[in-house]
Amino acid sequence: MMSKLPSRYLWGVTGVALSVALVFLIIGITSRLSVIEVSVEDGIGLNGSDQQVCYFVEPEFQLRWMHSVEKQWWEEQYQRNDDALLLTTTYFEAFGAGTPSTEALATVQKPGYLGYQINESLPNLDWVVSRLTKGEINYGDHQILIHQWVPDYSTIIITPKAYGLVDRLKKDFCHELSSDGSE
Repeated sequence: MMSKLPSRYLWGVTGVALSVALVFLIIGITSRLSVIEVSVEDGIGLNGSDQQVCYFVEPEFQLRWMHSVEKQWWEEQYQRNDDALLLTTTYFEAFGAGTPSTEALATVQKPGYLGYQINESLPNLDWVVSRLTKGEINYGDHQILIHQWVPDYSTIIITPKAYGLVDRLKKDFCHELSSDGSE
């Protein structure tokens, strides 16, 4: 009778451990992670490969580019809000025709820039890329030189999404892809 006690105990502990592992597996598979997805509309893919989509998890990001006429930097600050992107502020070095001027000044001003508070909600962004404008996406500690990833006049679509575990495994983080056009 004494020899069966450790065996029952071992089976009980194993059963509990397997049950806990199963619960964590189910939670991992069914949980969703809010992300910002960056995809290429023309189907060429980042770096010319089959990979057409990457993502990042930071809730805030910045688009930055050189204005094609004024040759000055423009920046737009965004936040992910559930299923939309919120354009919070714009900053630019030069003020000219077409520049928004009816909005309130941004509460935080950057040296050398003029900033406006925008607070416009967008379902996604369609951004046409050109090497001449030197477009980039900045988030966290990462700077993605998007103008070096794709051919000129490719359309990048930036969308808030929720990824499950399978989606996360099938796609790359944007900062893990080379931003200089190499593999």
